[in-house]
Amino acid sequence: MNQMDCIFCTLFDSNYLDKGLVLFDSMKRCMSEFKLYVIAFDDRCYEVLTKLNYRELIPISLQEFESEELKKVKKERTRAEYCWTCSSWSIRYVLEKFKESICTYIDADMMFFSSPQFVFDKMRAQKCSTIIVPHRFATQEEERKAHDRVGSYCVEFNTFLNDKNGLEALNWWSDNCLKWCFYAKPGTTVWYGDQKYLNVFPDKFKGVMICNDLGVGLAPWNINLIEYDQTIKGIPYIKSKKNGTSQPIVIYHFENVVYLTEHIINGSTRTNSKSLKRAIYDPYIYRLIDKRIEIENQFNFKMSKAKRVVTKNLIMSFYQKYISPIRRIKHVSDLYFVRGNYEDISK
Repeated sequence: MNQMDCIFCTLFDSNYLDKGLVLFDSMKRCMSEFKLYVIAFDDRCYEVLTKLNYRELIPISLQEFESEELKKVKKERTRAEYCWTCSSWSIRYVLEKFKESICTYIDADMMFFSSPQFVFDKMRAQKCSTIIVPHRFATQEEERKAHDRVGSYCVEFNTFLNDKNGLEALNWWSDNCLKWCFYAKPGTTVWYGDQKYLNVFPDKFKGVMICNDLGVGLAPWNINLIEYDQTIKGIPYIKSKKNGTSQPIVIYHFENVVYLTEHIINGSTRTNSKSLKRAIYDPYIYRLIDKRIEIENQFNFKMSKAKRVVTKNLIMSFYQKYISPIRRIKHVSDLYFVRGNYEDISK
């Protein structure tokens, strides 16, 4: 296959450098050829990425990326809401500015375990131009509630070809995110951030592929649909509890990994399976610890451990900053203690 399909974009600031670079390192392990465009959301992030000078990583400064329209809506949105607004625009920027034939948005708090090329092969075989990934909940009732509350599909691995069908869907999505992209109590608004817009994709646009591969978009909210199978050549395989099929993990979304203090990380695995935790969470968190130590030592600054706040409501902000991180602790075994460098474990 002549074209390179593994062209990705993401966005993060200097306090997400550890997660963003763990993601990048995983891409180097899993893909022989790829590009990662990173919208650097502050000057320090851009400076660090530029100094690292990785061949496959293309840093883009916020000044270069932001249009006048984006700058205007930025004033009325929280930092998280603005990041959501920019997810679709980062894909659009890469396709327009760099004339790439394809681009996939990925969240920075993810890690690849194996190559996603077969997903792109399926898309092309089906003559599709767009890929969306379902949240995948255990029951139809949970799926129905999610559809109405936060959306059936997750903004985490979203592919668009630079063709008529792909651009029609992408431009509609990004234009609407510019108009409205806010946090609201789930289920109280027509849309929810940038995510519920994806609900209409399968019916509204041509060439939309719903990726039903369990190994793509594994996350805390669907980890209980699978069990650990085996590890082959360093790649963990998982089995579906529903039909018993085995497949490699492609990419996992570590949405729930957070520093509680300087020395305690909550993995909040949402599973009682020790084998899944060892196969998925241990490698990620050990690499995360190493990467944070490496960045802080090399570039002489302390990364913030502030909790993400997605609303301007003072009560909700307090809850998200101080209460929610504690409530997410489900098992003591999910807590990781930062005592030093885990380099020998994570290689």
